[in-house]
Amino acid sequence: MKKISALALKILLGIVLGALGFFVVTFIIYFFNLDMKATSMLAPFLEKWFDKMDRKQYL
Repeated sequence: MKKISALALKILLGIVLGALGFFVVTFIIYFFNLDMKATSMLAPFLEKWFDKMDRKQYL
């Protein structure tokens, strides 16, 4: 019985640490606004890509 509870405790501890790690990473991304900084760095490349695409012109 103690082996099962020790295994359950290890699994629960792993889940809690994983959730805490996920929270810390997402909080850092939010706090330093890293998603918008990455988007602004990618914008020129994406604009070039989409400007080269052929479009159908309808009048």
